[in-house]
Amino acid sequence: MDHIRQAVSRARNAQAKLQERPQAGAQRAPSTRFLREIAADSGAFQEVHCNFDVFSQHRIISNEQDPVLAAYRVLRTRVLQKMEAEGWRTLAIVSPNSGAGKTVTAINLAIAVGSKQGSRAMLVDLDFYRPSISRYLGLNETPSLIDFFEGKKSLREVTVRPDLPDMLLLANERVSRRGAEFLTSSKADELIDRGLNEFKSRVIIFDLSPLLGCDDAIAFLPKVDCVLLIAASGNTKVAELKEAQRLLGKTHLLGTVLNKAPSSLTPGNYYY
Repeated sequence: MDHIRQAVSRARNAQAKLQERPQAGAQRAPSTRFLREIAADSGAFQEVHCNFDVFSQHRIISNEQDPVLAAYRVLRTRVLQKMEAEGWRTLAIVSPNSGAGKTVTAINLAIAVGSKQGSRAMLVDLDFYRPSISRYLGLNETPSLIDFFEGKKSLREVTVRPDLPDMLLLANERVSRRGAEFLTSSKADELIDRGLNEFKSRVIIFDLSPLLGCDDAIAFLPKVDCVLLIAASGNTKVAELKEAQRLLGKTHLLGTVLNKAPSSLTPGNYYY
């Protein structure tokens, strides 16, 4: 079992022991954070198990010795600092085109955020043209987020808790051409509101379709606080990047992440 799974197991065992302690008048009152965690986990979310053997294949952080982890921790810190300073809690991960690594960035950023004590991340797969998060995490037969948008299941029924640091996941394995319709509906508003307030997510991270491929991301951007734009060395063209920035309009841009950069161009011989 790798370090991440051990950390998750220890945290859950500790929480279970706290819940089993008898009440006593002299006991210290539960912390606000503890009460929030209990409220968030009432009516427990379905737990799902990742296939950690496929993580390296998809460049997903699998343990604390992974050299890429340091880069994502830096990214996490910068993202959280800026979002907290502005009072933002919803983040869209976008790219001009496919192949830039936006899904990898969304997953690894969510893992890094969840690894920070007291920071629950909710990761949502809204790429209806090429949903990939379930596959990248090695998950099988997860509930489909589309069932929520179609009114077939409740939000809690399609929200799962993978065996990763404090993270909730809304996954999808079905392709749909109704993305823009779903993302401008009241269901999208419900997802954001309940994710933040009922499920107690510190940050909701949305993996969206490429900006230049369809109108899904453009339709959803007015509902999010900010955006992280992903480009790939040798893949994303300057003209595509400029057009993506134009399409973002007045949406708050946190910054641009360059993926797949040659190691010779990055400090410490890693990339992100």
